[in-house]
Amino acid sequence: MTRLSLLFVFIITCHTAFTQINPENIEIVRDSFGIPFIYAPTNAEAAYGVAWAQCEDNFNIMQEAFAAARLKTGTVLGPDGAAIDFIMQMFQIREFVASRYEQDVSPEYDAILAAYAEGVNRYAETHPEEVILKGLDNIKKYEILQIFVLNFIVNNNSVLDIIKVMDNKMDLYPTLGRFQGGGSNAMAYSPLKTADGRSYLVGNPHQPIDGPASFWEVGIKTDEGLDIFGATFVAGGITPFIAATPNFAWTHTTNYDDYSDVFELKMHPKKKNMYEFDGEWLELEEYKAKLRVKIGPIVLPIKKKYYRSVYGPTAKNKSGFFAFRNNAFFNIKTAEQWYRMAIAQNFDEFKQAMDIQGIPCQTITYADKDGNIFHDNNAIMPVRSPDYEWRGLVPGNTSATLWSYDTIMPREMNVRVVNPQAGYVFDANSTPFDATAADENPNPDDYPATFGLMTSNTHRAKRFKYLIDQYEKVSFEDIKAMRDDDGFHPTDISFRNAMNLNILFELPSKYPDLQVVGEHLKKWDKRMNIENKHATFMAIFTMRMQEFIFDNFAMYENTIPEEKYVEALRYARDFLMKHYGTLEVPLGDVQKLVRGDKELPMYGSTNTLANCHLKKHGKKKVQMKHGDTFIIYAGFGEDGLELLKTVNLFGNSWKPNSPHYDDQMELLANKQTKDISLNKETVYKNAKRIYHPK
Repeated sequence: MTRLSLLFVFIITCHTAFTQINPENIEIVRDSFGIPFIYAPTNAEAAYGVAWAQCEDNFNIMQEAFAAARLKTGTVLGPDGAAIDFIMQMFQIREFVASRYEQDVSPEYDAILAAYAEGVNRYAETHPEEVILKGLDNIKKYEILQIFVLNFIVNNNSVLDIIKVMDNKMDLYPTLGRFQGGGSNAMAYSPLKTADGRSYLVGNPHQPIDGPASFWEVGIKTDEGLDIFGATFVAGGITPFIAATPNFAWTHTTNYDDYSDVFELKMHPKKKNMYEFDGEWLELEEYKAKLRVKIGPIVLPIKKKYYRSVYGPTAKNKSGFFAFRNNAFFNIKTAEQWYRMAIAQNFDEFKQAMDIQGIPCQTITYADKDGNIFHDNNAIMPVRSPDYEWRGLVPGNTSATLWSYDTIMPREMNVRVVNPQAGYVFDANSTPFDATAADENPNPDDYPATFGLMTSNTHRAKRFKYLIDQYEKVSFEDIKAMRDDDGFHPTDISFRNAMNLNILFELPSKYPDLQVVGEHLKKWDKRMNIENKHATFMAIFTMRMQEFIFDNFAMYENTIPEEKYVEALRYARDFLMKHYGTLEVPLGDVQKLVRGDKELPMYGSTNTLANCHLKKHGKKKVQMKHGDTFIIYAGFGEDGLELLKTVNLFGNSWKPNSPHYDDQMELLANKQTKDISLNKETVYKNAKRIYHPK
């Protein structure tokens, strides 16, 4: 038996709190939108109930995530899934979780993981007709944590690093770590800024509308301290990631600091697979990832080579050998940190949960009943030498660049704003140095250059600042109107340096065939509401531009050549003239929110606060593919939570035959929300179904 096999045996036999869950102790209460509220004596029993309810709503999508832990995503999703299986093997995620489980997972949380796995397994056992992945009634608790590690390799941009190396796109490395993603919004307001004296939290993640990273709502209440409502991903989340409790609420946005490094190895001129390190020649370890890829009705076995160096996973391309190192591999405490945040009772306990430093990246914005608000850039940062430029290719031949996974920069080094006198904090995937009023923002000079912290703003951040400056005090209606805003900044519509739409008002005069476009743009009021007849052109234009940006992995500092703007202008003109015979078409006639056979007019754009990224929908329309998914508003008075409103994109189920597959679409399309209560009596009074998970 290998050392790794012995390690697995040790974990399973010596660090397991064997659960004896009695489903009769657990009640699932479903409301009119099908949202489950889980009531149980213990937190472990609640985890079992969460797993069961999650499977009832999303078992078809959950299996995509668990397939990754089994290295079978290729058999479920084809070539795209095989890429996930390759990353799982190249980064040796299963081995990493096994090596860290004993030291990183507390006995308390071990029992919760075991109970959650038991809930999934029991559901699979009793619903065999829904199983698409063989062996799913034998999910292991450590496989749940493997999914968390995989998710953060995506969130910290390591996947993009791998793709670039594999595609030999080395010219983009001077701006490594600056990829422009879809983003999210977060705002918190203290009683200093609100007209009613409440504090408010607004959470608004922007995610892909499809797949395991979409959101699922759940409420949990136990005798052991959990009392929470919020959203997790549809697969693998045990306690909500974005949530409200009776005492506080928090949300996350994605930050784009430098979490992932790529090292260029210096190879021996004659000896194969030998690289230099500190003056010595070392040999690369060679591996072959075993992949199974579904192509049509056939599943093909494929082997793909990768390597490991002292830096970690290593890949070869036409330019040489490159190794990867990133902040997802410091520990496996992510899920437990979210649990500790959930069971905290006050500001101090919440900060203690943050001290775990288990969430590799994602900002945290917070508000509570005592009037506290804060925004924390929240990142696990390695201790790097200041003598290197870490956002580019890093020399891979010296221990001076081999930063350690044993040491993390102190959490106090994260950029944060706490209780500003301005009475508000915000983030829109923007610089952490502009999170409140100008005179209370942090100073970039106080933070290490090795963090690669952003100093530029998104357009959404510029728009929010423009809006908030209009108010001395804000009501809840004002807070919601800012979140719902579908307009661009009146004078500056540049999206960092990646896309500058100000140029659109100058370009048409240079090209005779675009003069009609220029006249059309002069009439646009910079709004993206569904009635707007000039917004539709901008929707098609920005969709075309983003196809170029994402296809080329354009970075914030990269500039887009003029010919690409011109091509996109002509594309939008031709699209509308071909299908509608005019450039003046109401946005809602073309831009849609679509699920199954239902489609509704959709507002917003790629960089408006109300967020909507697009793809083609049939020949004549476009549809949202990424953007506003889950939205939460939480308001607190001195006695605690007084207002809780949410909307979850399509609905709370991923099963097409469920009535909750699309029953929240109208809410989102009409900028409406639903009211949520944490009061147990109210939940039971309004229940549509009450049952045990069995």
